[in-house]
Amino acid sequence: MSVFVFDQDTIKMIRYILALQRYKEYSAGPQGLYEYLCAASFNRVLIQTGLKLPKFQKENPRDIREYEVIRFLEQKSQISPTTAQKLREYVNFHDSLIQTSSQTASKKANSKAQEILRFLCTEAGLDQDEELKNITFEDIVTLRTRETPANENYEALVESDFDNLDKLYEKCPALQLEIEKKLTPSLHDAQVSGFTPNTCGIWLPFVTLETNDRRGNINGASVGIAFTPVDIRIGLNFGSQAHKCKIRYYEMLLHGELMNEFESLNRKDTGYCLCDTFWHYHIRNLQSLQWCLTLYGSTKIAIERAIEETRQLEGTSLTANKYLISKVIKRRPEDFAYVLNGLVDEISKTLNELYPTLELLTS
Repeated sequence: MSVFVFDQDTIKMIRYILALQRYKEYSAGPQGLYEYLCAASFNRVLIQTGLKLPKFQKENPRDIREYEVIRFLEQKSQISPTTAQKLREYVNFHDSLIQTSSQTASKKANSKAQEILRFLCTEAGLDQDEELKNITFEDIVTLRTRETPANENYEALVESDFDNLDKLYEKCPALQLEIEKKLTPSLHDAQVSGFTPNTCGIWLPFVTLETNDRRGNINGASVGIAFTPVDIRIGLNFGSQAHKCKIRYYEMLLHGELMNEFESLNRKDTGYCLCDTFWHYHIRNLQSLQWCLTLYGSTKIAIERAIEETRQLEGTSLTANKYLISKVIKRRPEDFAYVLNGLVDEISKTLNELYPTLELLTS
């Protein structure tokens, strides 16, 4: 067991660095960011470790010196002299980055940062190769996601929020809790999608009670709400790694296993439809539920094609879906403000009605 302490924020930071490493060709940030984050994460681990040691427990974290933590660990034989020397090199590397404030990362600095990252992954119990293989592009923005304080007040959405999704995003965690109060006990909230100002939308997911992982919607199905500047979609969705679950859904459509649920939805509300999404949140090809309820020969061929397309995407991140049971609310000037006034009730009603479909799909 490692003597070093890793809190959840540090683990998230390490995964963020790994995402930056895998998708470095897309990076538009300042040069040297990767190196700085590796060094900063290492120093954070040393401080977190020091706070757990008797010698430093009464000190202010700002007053703890990294070299003192290393010296204490070496004196207590918790690390070897060789490891202690290596750790001092890492602290020196961090200090050199801070002192020079260089925006240009040299090959030597990059090599040292990679060495530090390997050390952090090993001590944190993370398989670096496995993490790199499974990490997705959207993990680059998960550092922005946050948990909602229990006492955070819900603030109703207004139309101007849809002109500034950054502002809308700040309201989403409290909105999600407000919706959850009105849901069947068999549904609970999952992690709100990662977001940056350039993201085209926001997803507020809910999963079945059996899905204990708050990121379970990434590997499976969820119901929830997608916000974009032009519309709101309430309905079914599949995570970026939900290939098997998505194929199961298509097979259930193909074999008529969701007929009863879809017919029930059709009776309860005329607003339900099937739609496709592309690049996560954009909507196209809205069509009546009747397309799936009738199961014409052309319908079966289209669903079979969707199954084959999903199989071919195995190992890649899913960014598009077809035939999602949904309600779509367009942003129309004449009635959007009125719609927003009753949005929480409309969302909770729809999610409760969709629960039986999600339950069948995930059971």
